[in-house]
Amino acid sequence: MQSQSALQSGILALCLAGLSACGGGGGDSGGNQVANRAPIVNAGTAQTVDEFANVTLSGSASDADGDVLTYEWEQTTGLGVTINNATSATANFDAPDVLATSTPETLTFRLTVSDGTASGSDTVEISVVDIGLGTNSPPTAAAGGDRTVLELTPVDLDGTGSSDPDGDGLSYSWVQIGGPDVALAGAGTATASFVAPDVEPGTSVAFTFELTVDDGSDTATDTVVITVSEALSAVTVAGRLGYERPLPNQGCRGYDFNFILDKPVRLATVYLLDAAGNELGTTQTDIDGNYAFTGIAANTDVRVRVRAELVQDSGPQTWRVYVRDNTSNVGVSLPQRPVYEIEWPLFNTGSTDSNDNDFTARTGWDSIARAYDDQQRAAAPLAVLDSILDGVLLVTGVDPDVDLGRIDAFWSINNSWVELDDPDVDNGELVTAYYSSDPDRNFTRNPSLFLRGDAIGRFPESIIDTDEFDAYVILHEWGHYFEDELARSDSIGGSHWIPGTVEARVAFGEGWGNAMGAIAPGNPIGCDTGAPASSGSSLNMESYNSYADEQGFFNEMSVATFLYDLWDQANDGADDGSIGFAPIYETMTGFQRDTAAFTTLFSFATGLRQNVDPADIDFVDGLLAEENVDTAVLDIWASGQSTQPVFWHNGNAVLDLLPLYTQIVPGGPTENLCVNNGQVIDQHGNKPGEWRYLRFTLASPQSLTLTLQANPVPPPTTDPTTGVRDRADPDMFLYRNGQWLGDSRSPDDDREQFIMGTLAAGTYTVAIQDWRYEDTEIANDYPDRVCFDITLN
Repeated sequence: MQSQSALQSGILALCLAGLSACGGGGGDSGGNQVANRAPIVNAGTAQTVDEFANVTLSGSASDADGDVLTYEWEQTTGLGVTINNATSATANFDAPDVLATSTPETLTFRLTVSDGTASGSDTVEISVVDIGLGTNSPPTAAAGGDRTVLELTPVDLDGTGSSDPDGDGLSYSWVQIGGPDVALAGAGTATASFVAPDVEPGTSVAFTFELTVDDGSDTATDTVVITVSEALSAVTVAGRLGYERPLPNQGCRGYDFNFILDKPVRLATVYLLDAAGNELGTTQTDIDGNYAFTGIAANTDVRVRVRAELVQDSGPQTWRVYVRDNTSNVGVSLPQRPVYEIEWPLFNTGSTDSNDNDFTARTGWDSIARAYDDQQRAAAPLAVLDSILDGVLLVTGVDPDVDLGRIDAFWSINNSWVELDDPDVDNGELVTAYYSSDPDRNFTRNPSLFLRGDAIGRFPESIIDTDEFDAYVILHEWGHYFEDELARSDSIGGSHWIPGTVEARVAFGEGWGNAMGAIAPGNPIGCDTGAPASSGSSLNMESYNSYADEQGFFNEMSVATFLYDLWDQANDGADDGSIGFAPIYETMTGFQRDTAAFTTLFSFATGLRQNVDPADIDFVDGLLAEENVDTAVLDIWASGQSTQPVFWHNGNAVLDLLPLYTQIVPGGPTENLCVNNGQVIDQHGNKPGEWRYLRFTLASPQSLTLTLQANPVPPPTTDPTTGVRDRADPDMFLYRNGQWLGDSRSPDDDREQFIMGTLAAGTYTVAIQDWRYEDTEIANDYPDRVCFDITLN
């Protein structure tokens, strides 16, 4: 057995070796000592004092052990001073003389306190400021900036920018040190002057002057160069033109006139006029809104006028855009109505070139009255013009030889949204914003946009809605112009609204417009604001998700998001790439323009596959699949489409939508085809199932007759005009490559026979409908589905 002392020794060895934590079993009442603790020191709070002031340093310390303490102050930074009572808790010193150029000067002091064994320290900062005592701070001379003046004009030399940091009074002295001698007036003042001498024609002469300032102790000098040039008889007048564009409120609920962008007036025609209205020059703003007129008479009163037009009529690219007032000068045809012009007040050209003649067209919004001053809405036509320019630049950016033709945009403060059967554009009555290729209805092509601007509700039946700042609305309608001018659209138009379920031709046309409203300005959020500062609606191409089962070729928003996602760079799910605008443009102006089928999502997608890189086909097909388009067999006729969606408002499966085209053969079997009105919620004749498409191909010329016969014949209805309005009324429309060749729209009950005459070899399409589904007075119990036997002989 080990002894107790041996065990204790073993435990001690382990503890010393650090192999185990050790604890004592009993106390040692007298063997341990408590370690000494250093004093805690406080050197006092920072101070700001005047130069030459006596400054007290007040420190303090405490010692937990109660030891006797000693103190020592020392300076660590700043101008050196003598510390009095440096070995006491409280010391003092006289603040040094500091210069105004370096005020405040920071001095740092350290207090060290010792208990004889340990010590502690703390520092304090003292900021010393100049108050004009002691050493003088020199003054600063400022003779002004160099400049050019005209001969024989008075010239002022300005030294008032000189200063003295001590606040001392200054005396001034101007002397000429360069150039031919001139007589200086007021050479002993801050502002001297002289008359610029005559200089030789075509030359300029430099004159140098030196200013000396004196504060009584020190001096300082500065020089200025005055260049005298010959007076100009002709000058350049330049500047920038802009217009105000308010930002929309959240959700496009009107506009926030507290947040207005200053946008440049780009590529517009600009005139310089004299006071009598005579034209002195014509130019065009650049892409930043800048303009310049050269060779303008000096010292002449002039004004700038901008015309709301974009004219590029020479070179490989051409276009002409005019913003007109359709309610003014109504005695002439619409293309002759006045183009908006905005002009600003007179100003003088002066005697030198000037480049700061900047002007801005205002919105006319009165923030106090919270309403427009209709006579001051100068920004509106320029905003319309600028939005259209985004579309023009989008196209010209991918087609170096494009001819965009001419388009008129009609906007007026009188243009109201009215619900009338026969609106009159001369009076400003618009059922909506829209595009028309023949607004005069005289079979003369005049592509035109009509946009609303009534902000007060001029008619009892009008709805307040303004379009001038709604780039999405303007470019949507311009997109229809693009189709009409450069591509092709077979859309029958008519009423439509989001989620946009319409027949396939309308779906593509309106979807294209929606996409252009987002692609051209580069903004996925399409705003259609209502009243100037309240109502409105928005669409976000990046986040819009139409009812999943309802996405497809008959949904304008499916078409729109597909087109937008092809173009945009953002990655939002299936949209993980971009093909840019060029392949889209090439498809629209090439394949889509010449397709034998109607213009639908299928014809576009088929052509697009031929215009993109093979590596991008999977990307295109992925986006199509997102819109419920089957891509295994994709062609212009939708031959491979089998996915049948449902409609959101009733949850029922789509009927009589597929196949999209029924192929018929001359002399072939009778086909039975149905039209359907049961899956729509309005009576406009342009919804899914209300139209069916036929196609046939002739190898050689043939004389043909197409017959529709209701089968089964619809039962009688409760229509009060029995025998007239309760029967089926089928109509047929014949096309080849989108060109209308004729139609058959007799009032015959339940039957239509179309004697088409001799047709050349080729492929033809026929659109058929029951006109009753377009008839606003249709009987409530008229069947939702009517079927027809179809024969081609």
